[in-house]
Amino acid sequence: MHLIERYALSTGLEIDNPFISELFFPTSCKEYVCFHASSKDNLRDYDYWNEVKNMLNPTFQKLNLKTIQIGLQKDPDLKCDIDLRGQTDMRQMSYIVKNCELFVGVDSFPAHIAGHFNRKIVSIYSNSFAACVRPYWGDRSNQKIIETERPNGEKPSFSFNENPKTINRIKPEKIANNALTLLGQDPVSIKTLSMGLMCKQPSIEVIPSVTTSVISENIIVRMDKSHNEKVLSEILQRNTVEVITCKPISEPLLSCGKIKKITYKSGNIKNDFISKMKNNGIEFAVICTNPERTSEFRSKNFDTLIHDCPDKHIIEQNKKRFKGDLQTVVIDSAKKIVCGSNTYNSHYEYGGRKNKSDFFLEFDWLFIYTK
Repeated sequence: MHLIERYALSTGLEIDNPFISELFFPTSCKEYVCFHASSKDNLRDYDYWNEVKNMLNPTFQKLNLKTIQIGLQKDPDLKCDIDLRGQTDMRQMSYIVKNCELFVGVDSFPAHIAGHFNRKIVSIYSNSFAACVRPYWGDRSNQKIIETERPNGEKPSFSFNENPKTINRIKPEKIANNALTLLGQDPVSIKTLSMGLMCKQPSIEVIPSVTTSVISENIIVRMDKSHNEKVLSEILQRNTVEVITCKPISEPLLSCGKIKKITYKSGNIKNDFISKMKNNGIEFAVICTNPERTSEFRSKNFDTLIHDCPDKHIIEQNKKRFKGDLQTVVIDSAKKIVCGSNTYNSHYEYGGRKNKSDFFLEFDWLFIYTK
């Protein structure tokens, strides 16, 4: 039963067509697609709207359709032609939705407005059954209602908090292709293979083999890939960083106050390096990559937690999860690998797609698709 029908049953009131008072708002274009990417509950906030829009942009250009984004100022920026986030009231927003060629968005009030005005709609749902909360009014043939995947008979959470968000199970090409169907266009030829849980988490990993000018708040210097203390020193002049290393780092760099954390990942752990990290007040983690010597290092450093290296297990698990051809997949990620002036989407790409272990170690950081 739809929520409106439940309200009618509970109150004894009849359901009738609503009257919505809209107010003119200048948009500088007549034919446009309206995007609404967020809702009051962040579990409905889909993290792949930019991928959806990128798939649709060629069709929008062909049909001479502009894009307008409505919503709150804090909503994620979809780089639409016209950005009206935080600039309209309810009546103005209603006017914009009423006059759009297509509405694309989340389970929200604007979606119901679009239904009332019988606009073409693509709307996505996660924490409730779509049948209970979808737009009540409008021609159902104009409405593409997409529910998240719920394997093995899983039910909606009906919650205001989800971690991870089930809405992110929806593949972006499914949303794009439903929009294209409503526009009478052919589907895109993109197939998503994997959307890693951390592929939208921004991060920068710098390989210090050559000088780089990178500046950021979230830098991890991969000294385990290239142990170059001269380049590390240059990076520390501009940034506070985390470091992953397989070799000890010299005392002057440890004492500069610009290294906030060190992951010491080695098969030959040096006790004096652990002591130096402690003495300089640096947060650290120690990982032993040589299983045969783990007990030895633990007995010598009984007051330090020494972890087993999980890499082999991670690689094997992700090999089972991945179904595709490594040589033909397209990779994207919010984590960037920087070496000098070059930027890569993964260590796998940085290495020329030769080391498969890099791919599977980073699997949860990657958005992977094929064309």
